[in-house]
Amino acid sequence: MIEILSLAAQEPPTLDAPILTVLGLLVASLVLFVTEWVSVDVVAVLVVLALILTGILETEPALAGFGHPAVIGVGALFVVSEGLLRTGALGVVANRIERWSSGDETRFLVFTLAIVLVSSAFLNNTPVVAMFIPIVLGISRRLGVNPSHMLIPLSYAAILGGTCSLIGTSTNILVASIVAQEEGLEPLGMFEFTALGSILSFAGLIYLIFFARKLIPERSTITSLTSQGGGGRLREYATELEVRAGGSLVGQRFGDTPLSDATGIRVLQVIRGEEIIWPPLENTILEEEDALVIAGSVEDLVAVREERGLANLDEILSDEESHLTNRETELAEVLVQSNSIYAGQKLGEVQFRRRFGVHVLAILRHGMHLRQKLSEHPLRVGDVLLVQGVSDGLERVGSEEGLVLLSGIEDVLIRKSKAPIALGILIAVIGLLALQWLQMATVALIGAVAMILSGCLPAGKVYEAVHWRILVLIAGMLALGVAMGETHAADWVAHHIVTALDFIGPHGMVVVVLILSALLTEVVSNNAVAALMVPVALSLSRELTIDEVTVSPYPFIFAVAYGASCSFLTPIGYQTNTLVYGAGGYRFSDFFKAGFPLVLIVWTLGGILIPVFWPLIP
Repeated sequence: MIEILSLAAQEPPTLDAPILTVLGLLVASLVLFVTEWVSVDVVAVLVVLALILTGILETEPALAGFGHPAVIGVGALFVVSEGLLRTGALGVVANRIERWSSGDETRFLVFTLAIVLVSSAFLNNTPVVAMFIPIVLGISRRLGVNPSHMLIPLSYAAILGGTCSLIGTSTNILVASIVAQEEGLEPLGMFEFTALGSILSFAGLIYLIFFARKLIPERSTITSLTSQGGGGRLREYATELEVRAGGSLVGQRFGDTPLSDATGIRVLQVIRGEEIIWPPLENTILEEEDALVIAGSVEDLVAVREERGLANLDEILSDEESHLTNRETELAEVLVQSNSIYAGQKLGEVQFRRRFGVHVLAILRHGMHLRQKLSEHPLRVGDVLLVQGVSDGLERVGSEEGLVLLSGIEDVLIRKSKAPIALGILIAVIGLLALQWLQMATVALIGAVAMILSGCLPAGKVYEAVHWRILVLIAGMLALGVAMGETHAADWVAHHIVTALDFIGPHGMVVVVLILSALLTEVVSNNAVAALMVPVALSLSRELTIDEVTVSPYPFIFAVAYGASCSFLTPIGYQTNTLVYGAGGYRFSDFFKAGFPLVLIVWTLGGILIPVFWPLIP
């Protein structure tokens, strides 16, 4: 039978001011994560400041998260992953996929997903997916395959692979680091996650190979349109045109201009200073420096940018006229990654023409809501820029950290002679973690330093390899997790969960933790979910007994780890989903259609097998 310890042995925590404050901060941070009013790292810093200013935590414990072993370990493993990728150790295998697949779409998918899954078990899966996106786009074009059938499975395979080892995902590292600091709990080993992770991955691969493609609608990218002769539904890019001072359009009624009856484009709005003029625009008299935000296909936008009397987006950004012609340049798409230094910067501040010699023609952003000129909008993670330039300029863009060239250039491998060294360093890191002679953070630092000293990764690229936003997020959420423990907010939440669901028993409670963690990670960062849910999971295990024996905390801990890692329903819950969201031209609902069956598979197998691998009675 199930007993509630807090009722039998002690009174439940009282809902006092400190608990209310911490729960209020928790709710506020979740709202900010979902709405994206401010970036996740800023939210994390605000949480830390709030904990200090309200007196919930002293300054030292509030800031301790920035030196937490999880933060150090995750940051160091970013460097290890980048060193391996930059030497081309993985790319050599990836570039042979086309030959192995022999022109068969299913074989192509099998080899790609298998390589990505195995790689993601030991490398940060975000750069792995970023490296494979242009490879998949290029091979898809040559095989005549629509890449939209490949990119969502690519992301899902990377997520599944991350569940197979301690270092496969930052979520596992974070969970293991929290457990290591809890008294009476054994540290989690390198391959503690492998058995169940392998089962979930195998089942997931079967689904992705044979069923997922049927649920993913065909979407179009520049690459897929080129390979299919322009067929399919075209995505709409947005661009900005400005009425030139002294030009022929000044003083004209919009309905009398060529733009009013141009086919293939839509004028979204006219921005005049602080005023936004919405359609219908037929009777709007155009004035100098009016900004026209228009949307349309690639071909139509390229054609309309030559309209006399209007300055195009590239000229607005660079204050000079463009003289490149289509004959001497090519079009390409550039994806903004989560670690890009340009995320948050306005297009004009990035200065693509001066830095790379390419012209920015338009931008694709899912759910774009404009309240100011397009040229003044900050770039966001997942934005896809339509650029035009010569091959040298596109190569420079493709080699820039945080930017992924989706078409035009496919092979960006460098330092191939260092590949065996990088692979040896990774194997050494895995071996040391398996032996558990040293803490994970120490081993990760050894691997990072070895990558630098061996020349696998230039010292100047180290800071670019680290996803600082993720580290700040982890640090802030760790502080909130500590506050939940010290104020007994986690105990209060756990008590009320047990009280409300005491009829389902401890096994059912494991399933609840798994599903709750999985649902939260669809709208909130997986690392934030792990940092917040582990204290609750530990409190839950203390609340429950079976025949007067306290249940083990490990089933609940691993329920959080697997649940927080498996984000398949939305493009915003996990970084790899965000990457393929823009690259594949998907709609938000595509992830739900393809991901819901996979979610059911993970929930079912996880709910059944977690108590088998980690019994409730220790």
